[in-house]
Amino acid sequence: MIKRSLGRSEEVALPQLNWHSVEARVDTGAYHCAIHCINYHVDGSELVVSWPNDHQTRHSAFRKATVKSSFGDLQERYLVHLELSVYGELVLQEFSLSDRSRMRHPILLGRTFLKRGFVVDVRRKNVSAKYLSRPTTPHSAPQ
Repeated sequence: MIKRSLGRSEEVALPQLNWHSVEARVDTGAYHCAIHCINYHVDGSELVVSWPNDHQTRHSAFRKATVKSSFGDLQERYLVHLELSVYGELVLQEFSLSDRSRMRHPILLGRTFLKRGFVVDVRRKNVSAKYLSRPTTPHSAPQ
């Protein structure tokens, strides 16, 4: 398996939420990925989530889990699956819903994401975005 590099923060997209070029914090110490939402509630068998850009999503597949916060507190959080775009590829990733309004990054990428074949270079930022913006040059055929 070829491992791709990520920096300490990465520019990602979540097309379902109409989020493009959002800074995500890469955290090897976090198990789950986390995402900032404004509000959520259970409506029958669905979880309804309100996002900062006034977008709302409904999730029939969701679960609750006990998650340790960045402050060391155990919290019950809902987890939902969202499409995440990194390195130009869409992956279905599970995120815990949390209030990250006091955090610099609305998204945290933890080990559940990193185990897909990523390594972290903490000296760099936005490695995947820089990779996508590199100019490609045609290779000349051998003579």
